[in-house]
Amino acid sequence: MHGLIAFDGPVEAVVGRLLDTPEVQRLRRIRALGAASLAFPGAEHSRFAHALGSAHVMKRYLARVGRFAADLDAKDRLSDDDARIALAAALLHDLGHGPYSHTFEAVIPGSRPHEEWTSRILLDPDTHVHAVLHEIDPQAPKIVERLIHGEHQVPHLARAVSGTFDVDRCDYLMRDSHMTGVRYGLLDLDWLLGSLRLDVRPGAQAASLTVDGEKGLTAVEGFFLARLYMYRQVYLHKAVRAAEAVLGALFARLRVTGPQPGTPAPLAKLLRGDSIDTREYLDLDDHALESALRAWCDSSDPALAELARRMRERRLFKTLRLRKDVDANVAAERLGAVLASAGIAKEEGSIDRVEIDAYLEDETLMVASGARLERLLDASPVLRGLSREAFVHYRAIFPPEARAAVRAAFADLADLT
Repeated sequence: MHGLIAFDGPVEAVVGRLLDTPEVQRLRRIRALGAASLAFPGAEHSRFAHALGSAHVMKRYLARVGRFAADLDAKDRLSDDDARIALAAALLHDLGHGPYSHTFEAVIPGSRPHEEWTSRILLDPDTHVHAVLHEIDPQAPKIVERLIHGEHQVPHLARAVSGTFDVDRCDYLMRDSHMTGVRYGLLDLDWLLGSLRLDVRPGAQAASLTVDGEKGLTAVEGFFLARLYMYRQVYLHKAVRAAEAVLGALFARLRVTGPQPGTPAPLAKLLRGDSIDTREYLDLDDHALESALRAWCDSSDPALAELARRMRERRLFKTLRLRKDVDANVAAERLGAVLASAGIAKEEGSIDRVEIDAYLEDETLMVASGARLERLLDASPVLRGLSREAFVHYRAIFPPEARAAVRAAFADLADLT
């Protein structure tokens, strides 16, 4: 996708050192798209591949803005130390993901978000990534941790790590599109990077990131369209959400039964509502979860065993699309009644409503049209149109045996268009 990726020289050497740490190697065992491979067989790529790609995009960003260094004030220039920190942050930004990535946070009540786990791993003096960074500079672990959260003394660098057009999004849109084969998340990264400028205005506190209107506006529009299409076609695909609902029902059942034989010790503690430390969290990955799924198939609890087999055998729940104006509480109450009448546990049904803004407002990125700077919305009719739209994914999710009863009960609420 990116072609040859290489990190050479003393500044980029930090990437190679961090790649050799157990915490980064663990990302090979975390699927970037969780259960999406049950809908898109090619979506088996790991968080490790994405981390490496993000660091590569950061390398390209650093090379691009480095071309303008002579025209910048000292406070806006990036030193070798800044570049080293930036590459580390790009590589390590997803270090805290759990099994099946975002899905894990959704199915474990009270679970810390992966961003918080990333911070804990970076700041824990017992981790290898902390040791590597600390050897470079005792302050480096904290600087990297803050940069991942969008805080740095150089504003344009902070936005490159955590912003609308950050290296994370640029890589995952391209990678997820490529691996799923949907052809909707295509992003012209070459054109986007090639159109970037750092604009220095008299009296401004810092240089602002801009795109050349003639060259870059189409690439910026393509970014937002790619993001919207990937949500519609991949991230919120009905089979993906149905698989996540099965996993959610399974963990809800585990909270009723208590941890079963084969449950990894850190996961058992989380299910009991106990906290775990960094070392225990790092023992959790996709392999640990899949081993547990195999064990749960033989559980003495029939409901749990059936849910585990559903995941392993891809016998997913079914979905029914609902009208956007339907009250979610009304839908949930009606679904609960249907499941109760059919003797199906309530945790096996859910109302799934997600609203995605087609355009993310970004006041920090401007469009340069000659000597004039414009907001993206003022420069692009396409983005103005997107700013008025939201994509709503709204479905009832339920076991296949309830399909006929759900369709009958939701006849007046279903979206049949």
